[in-house]
Amino acid sequence: MDTPEGREWQRLAFVENRDGMAAALTFARQGVAQYESAIRESDSDGNQYGAAYRESLLASVRVYREYLQKNETPA
Repeated sequence: MDTPEGREWQRLAFVENRDGMAAALTFARQGVAQYESAIRESDSDGNQYGAAYRESLLASVRVYREYLQKNETPA
């Protein structure tokens, strides 16, 4: 699983096993917010990190959103 998606699934599993589901959900929510912010800033020429790692960040966001969708309980 040496793809951006595979690494994110491994990271989420690690956090979940170490700290529990609530922590993994928080980690995923924070990741979505941070990575989407970096991508938005790169779109306006303000964040070169987001520009340089755009595809990897997008892959991470997809994994985090899928994880959240599978594991969050409806309010």
